[in-house]
Amino acid sequence: MLPRCHAINALAAIVVMAAPAAAQDSLEIVHDGEARAAIVVQPGAPEQLLEAVEEMRSLIERASGASLEVGDAPPEGVATIHVGRTAAVQALTIDLADLDGDGFVIGVPDEDTIVILGPTDWGTEFGIYEFLERYVGVRWLMPGPDGTYVPDRATIEVPHDPVRQEPAFFSRKYFGLKHEAHRLWARRNRLHSRVEFHHQLYKLFPHSDVEEHPEFFPIRDGERYFPPRETHHTGWQPCFTALGIVETAAERITEYLNEHPEAESYSLGVTDSSGHCECERCRALDPGRENVLGREHLSDRYFTWANAVVERVLEVHPDTFFGCLAYSEIFEPPDRVQVHPRIIPYVTYDRMKWIHPEIRQEGHDLTRSWAEASPRVGWYDYIYGSIYCVPRVYVHEMAEYYRFGHDHGVRALTAEAYPNFGEGPKLYVSLKLQWDPTQDVDALLQEWYTLAVGEDAAPYLERYYDHWEDFWTRRILESDWFRERGQYLPFYSPAYLQDVAPEGVAQCREWLEAAVQATETADQRARAQVLLRAFEYYEASVIAYPREGAAPRLASEAEALEHIDRSLRRTQMAQKRLRLALEEFPGHPFLHFGTSIDRYEAVAGRDWGATTLWAVFDWVLRSDAVRERIEALAAAAEPAPVAAHAEAMLLAAEPGDSLLLNTSFEDGEGPRAEGWSYWLQDGVGALTRTDELAFAGKHSLRCDGVQYGGPHQSVAFEAGHYALVCRLFVPENVELEGHCILSVRALDADGHNLPGGATVQLTPVRGRWQAAAALADLRDVANAASVRAGVWARECAPDDRVYIDDVALMRLPDGEHAEEGD
Repeated sequence: MLPRCHAINALAAIVVMAAPAAAQDSLEIVHDGEARAAIVVQPGAPEQLLEAVEEMRSLIERASGASLEVGDAPPEGVATIHVGRTAAVQALTIDLADLDGDGFVIGVPDEDTIVILGPTDWGTEFGIYEFLERYVGVRWLMPGPDGTYVPDRATIEVPHDPVRQEPAFFSRKYFGLKHEAHRLWARRNRLHSRVEFHHQLYKLFPHSDVEEHPEFFPIRDGERYFPPRETHHTGWQPCFTALGIVETAAERITEYLNEHPEAESYSLGVTDSSGHCECERCRALDPGRENVLGREHLSDRYFTWANAVVERVLEVHPDTFFGCLAYSEIFEPPDRVQVHPRIIPYVTYDRMKWIHPEIRQEGHDLTRSWAEASPRVGWYDYIYGSIYCVPRVYVHEMAEYYRFGHDHGVRALTAEAYPNFGEGPKLYVSLKLQWDPTQDVDALLQEWYTLAVGEDAAPYLERYYDHWEDFWTRRILESDWFRERGQYLPFYSPAYLQDVAPEGVAQCREWLEAAVQATETADQRARAQVLLRAFEYYEASVIAYPREGAAPRLASEAEALEHIDRSLRRTQMAQKRLRLALEEFPGHPFLHFGTSIDRYEAVAGRDWGATTLWAVFDWVLRSDAVRERIEALAAAAEPAPVAAHAEAMLLAAEPGDSLLLNTSFEDGEGPRAEGWSYWLQDGVGALTRTDELAFAGKHSLRCDGVQYGGPHQSVAFEAGHYALVCRLFVPENVELEGHCILSVRALDADGHNLPGGATVQLTPVRGRWQAAAALADLRDVANAASVRAGVWARECAPDDRVYIDDVALMRLPDGEHAEEGD
């Protein structure tokens, strides 16, 4: 059952039962450390409820020292706390009318009885957590045993004032809670997903329909398109007007719900990555315009089909909800179709972008238009933690858009959270607001800081997180990383680190160390120390990241030698952040990341630090002192990445044979360079051999407005350690939006990428040729047939231009440091 417009007033009347004696205002369940009550649990209670009851018993004992007896029948001589539908509760007339399934009531029907009851076991469970928060003072601040705040309460009493609550957003989901401690912590803070909405149509119409129902597949370019079995999950949508497709979908969904009576919902989410039908019947349902994302607006055809399917299914399963994804071509609401009341479209957007006033206004307008077209709306958000390299905190902005959404028809929330709990109160506050968005954010923050580390230490935590909230809500707007276009911020790129001042990070360390020193109890100190431990990853990321200054104009030999020292420091920090994220943090109930930093190569940063050494390459060619320093680094075993890059630099400094042909693009006719293959994703941009600018010889390769692509060559595979070296140039008058990638990959006989290899991402400096390199350890790659070396431009604007020259691929001698040389 869906909630009403807002969380119900906690003091609203909830029970029809005899009023308690006027002489007593509360019921004591513990007095001066002595138990005066027992807990009675409904017969046949499920495991989830029994586990919550044990949490209740355990935390009451931890707070007061009193152990409350737990059973399924009330003992004599003590008050009773009835959890769920016990016999005593069944005998009462308790009003749960119109209460959401996650809601609950807490009441004191007489001087010896307390009732905690929800319409469902979930509601009763959440009532237990409210009981512990409200009357015992418990807070689940962080995951793990140290994260639960429990005050000392020798006496615990429950006022007779009744409580009735339900969530403002009836379904609340996070993706990326990978550790059991994370899932349990979120549940204690009342996270509960109740709507299925993700990509589903490829399952509803499986690959076997190619034979059984070929008419269900889309017409593309005048022909019926059948997705390959291995990519059936992406890149196509069914023909929503195909004969029989409504009936078949309804039959299959009904059969699924028959077999899964516990299911509250079914997903009608479109298949990932577009690929819609172009037949005349589908086209006839389209308004014939683009949406705000610049994609075809196809919501009318989709919801015409979805409404018809839902009507049929509801004839058998009238209480089912149907979620779907409102993104890409379905991003805007339909123009001419009202969405069925049982369908909940989840509008996908990274709402941190609402810090930009114009984007916020566009988001508000879109939300209002969805509210007009659909009785209920869901939001799909991207509040990532572990993908980011510093705490991404924006809780005040989050509170503003939760309130706005709830005021304009949003009733369900989901987010790709993938947490890094070093972000402190971020997710705690988020979950509190998802239950009740009218709560005071500053009060929630102050409570979290004070309960986490104590009154004296709390101001230091406040300054620390205020610092990062200021960065993500104000300073980031001036960053080249912030993108106004599109649905998402570029979470896969850590380029925002260019705007993080190292001195600010040093100040952050001082605040956290001061917080540790100011704690008074062991619990407070444990929480402060784990926040400081999480900070070490952020600190190492900022120091290691190859900022714009990583390829400076080195005007003297002394500056080149100083730059080598900086590269060594960066490398040490890059190794530390990898060690923390991949070796030391995993498995820890607090520090465990919601996703591996290896999910995106740019975030993994395996090339950070050592690759900046190439800024001194030109000095290696003309300075004995710099060359001797590089030779010493190449001979050293540690740090291994620096040694490998130094060795590659010495090899590149000597004229020799590259494994590649036509390294300087001198041979060729017109735009084509002999020996090179060109690749452009979706044909966006141009690759041209040109004589207008060159580093070596008279020619180079020019990349104009490339979305993703560049020149590449493949050579026969031989196990070993490879170095790809090139020169890059961006004109002074080009404000480059994109970046460049150096890639070395082993391929199998069919040309497919094999695991391993190296990918280095960098943004070239403007106005001069920059040396860059990528090192790949391909000594232990199985089934390899070739090695492909490529230099790619990516995400360039139409006016962006990059020149590539002097591209060489070399095999390095296998030394002790080669194993970690990438």
